[in-house]
Amino acid sequence: MNAAPPGRPAIGPKVPINFPTGLLEDMEAGASVARLSQTAWIRRAAARALPETFEGLASSDMFRFLSTAEGGADPAHDVDDATIHRLLSVADHGTLCIEPFTAETLSTETVGWRRRLSSIIRGFVADGARVVLYQVAHGTITFRQPRESAPAQHGGHTLYLDDAAAHCWHQALRKRLFPG
Repeated sequence: MNAAPPGRPAIGPKVPINFPTGLLEDMEAGASVARLSQTAWIRRAAARALPETFEGLASSDMFRFLSTAEGGADPAHDVDDATIHRLLSVADHGTLCIEPFTAETLSTETVGWRRRLSSIIRGFVADGARVVLYQVAHGTITFRQPRESAPAQHGGHTLYLDDAAAHCWHQALRKRLFPG
């Protein structure tokens, strides 16, 4: 009878990695903020660095995501039909990959409502070429008040091919949604 070694079961093989001191300190701080062990935080960071493949993604789903963008601050930098077609065609062939996205999210909540504003960057690899989409998403949820049947939700998102245009729209929404 073989006894299992004490402690947690192994997740996988150990990989020794040397990190510069400053990076190691930053990783420890990031793990602490995320309330994770340092190894769990490193595994999560490594997994996020890998591209996600949209296997089985229907082109109609991608089209819905790309075509529901509302008008923003600078329509000249909106996602154009050629870019949408290119992303849809590689989604149909199963070769569309998305690089991990980064987001900045602001949110505030009162007794009556919750608001959220996000800036998201997604890099797609489409037929070997990189396409970067900048998304500005916002939403407001009005909590159910006495004599109301359900909370109200309002929101939308805007897609851009240009970072400066997305930033401009993000700042305009920030002033409107988070005054003061």
